[in-house]
Amino acid sequence: MRESCFERMSSGAFVLLVLVSCLLPSCTRELPSGNSGTVLLTFGDFDFTTKSVSPDEERISDLTLFVFNRDGLLESSHYFKSGDFIESGPGGCTCEVNLLKGCKYSFYACANTGFRVRAETLEELKDFHFYMAYPDDYRIGIPMSGTLENVPAPQAGGRIPVPLRRAMAKVSVSVDRGRLSDGVEFNVTGVRIRGCPKSVAMFEGNSVDNEDDIHAAGFSRTGYDVQPLNRNVSGQVSGEVSLYLFENLQGNPLGNVEEHGGKVFKNGDPLEWKCSYLELEADYISKEYISLPGKGLVYRMYLGENPSDFNVERNCHYHITVTPEDDGLGNDGWRVDKSGLEYQGEKYLTVSPGNYIHGHIGDVIHIRCGLKPDWAEFDIGIEELETDRNNGIYDYVVDPDGKGVTLTLKGSGGGLLYFEAGPPVNEAAMVVVVSDP
Repeated sequence: MRESCFERMSSGAFVLLVLVSCLLPSCTRELPSGNSGTVLLTFGDFDFTTKSVSPDEERISDLTLFVFNRDGLLESSHYFKSGDFIESGPGGCTCEVNLLKGCKYSFYACANTGFRVRAETLEELKDFHFYMAYPDDYRIGIPMSGTLENVPAPQAGGRIPVPLRRAMAKVSVSVDRGRLSDGVEFNVTGVRIRGCPKSVAMFEGNSVDNEDDIHAAGFSRTGYDVQPLNRNVSGQVSGEVSLYLFENLQGNPLGNVEEHGGKVFKNGDPLEWKCSYLELEADYISKEYISLPGKGLVYRMYLGENPSDFNVERNCHYHITVTPEDDGLGNDGWRVDKSGLEYQGEKYLTVSPGNYIHGHIGDVIHIRCGLKPDWAEFDIGIEELETDRNNGIYDYVVDPDGKGVTLTLKGSGGGLLYFEAGPPVNEAAMVVVVSDP
């Protein structure tokens, strides 16, 4: 679930243009005196001294403003730092520019870039991408942009609000343990964003096109920062932890997907890395599994508005509740990675009716393997079966689940079947088949 914007954005993050008087060449008609002057840019009243690990969502430390005339030509550009604000108070912070009463202007603003943005034309400005060297470097605030087009300048003292939108999405995560079986421990050790863009187009829709445009590991929280996810605040539902990432619009590449369990790509599909997803890691204990040292159970889920949607939109707040069920190892709409767990339960590989089978030509024999746990990888030994069939010993049909085989004896001689189970069973079994006339 997402909200259309961060909390308090519509009332807190805005730019006000207060129009006073000053003649600019963009208007050629003659105007009476007193119609030109200073324009005051008023920002929301943010705290410019905040230095937090988490982004200050309302902070503005610098801003570049571009003013275009009604013909789309650049009239002026301005760069302001916090020290350039001429006022600061409950109404916001204010800076000065010049406009002409009655003329129409378009305003484009970039905030929290850390430098003056350079552009000579509107097309050049729309091509501008802001890059972030580290996915969690928000010391100067979240990058924002604002656009207001074709607005007539009022008389001196008038105000025009230009809303700012954060170029990032906010993802808030909580955990509901109410559906876990008794005896299952699920303690979060880290959350992170994967498929996190390195840059964002400030005035256009943003998407990732190649792997070099993605951080190897996106915004993440570990240790003490994820403890709210291990403390319940309502029943079995934990507190929230928030992460951030640049907008990444990937559309509906899988078409209509009704359940989150179907929101996955085949191995090797380039959209695996183009689309952004949430990754959660937990220390895990149950009757059958325990986390390996330094590892754990990993949940992954692609972000988006619904199972079909892979868009992560700027200035939107997504709320995700992780709800593990039963032993917590089922998919339940998540991709579950158990490679960081060690299996502690019962393990075996059995063969029925036995490891030595004596039959006659024409006999039909069914050989079946028992496997615990039943999800362990299993190899029925096709190579050996093919060798015996080519030697005329028998024909064979493998069971639909791949864990058994039916032999029809065709000729005299001996054959050898070889079955192998992977981790955590790690066992193999051989069956000798003797066929007589």
